[in-house]
Amino acid sequence: MLAAAAGAPSDLRDDTPGRAQGFPPIYNQTVVPGGGGEWRTWSQIQADQSRAGSTPATAAQPRQADDSERRREPDTTDQPQPKRRRGSSSPPPDPAVLPQPPRPIPVPPPPSSQSATDAFKRDLIRPEVDRMRTDDAMGRLDPLGQRDLMRRENDLRQWGDPLAR
Repeated sequence: MLAAAAGAPSDLRDDTPGRAQGFPPIYNQTVVPGGGGEWRTWSQIQADQSRAGSTPATAAQPRQADDSERRREPDTTDQPQPKRRRGSSSPPPDPAVLPQPPRPIPVPPPPSSQSATDAFKRDLIRPEVDRMRTDDAMGRLDPLGQRDLMRRENDLRQWGDPLAR
């Protein structure tokens, strides 16, 4: 470990201050022996290797110097880099051809509690209506009692009483 630290360059910089780091991550910098102390990214190294694979290795060394000079030129001229178009140049696919998400299965509505409520009201009022009918048949109901009987019979009809008049 000490041998690796002794061979490390002296100008290490901490990209994330406040976090303890032994060495910067590999994807941020790569040390190339004989590269002149120049930092290169992994994509630059791959580009150089692909160029070196198509031409002799002696021609690759002068290109590295040319590449570094080219990289430094745009910094001094203040010209914006040309923007690359992103995405495909082909038209978008037909929406009918694309897979469609599954449609939700409709859930039936919950059963209505109206009929149960009406039955409860009928059962609650029926004994009182029966008593009032008996009293009316015997002539014991006054006009206000007869009015109440008619209203309650009407309520029973509204709630679906099969025995209502």
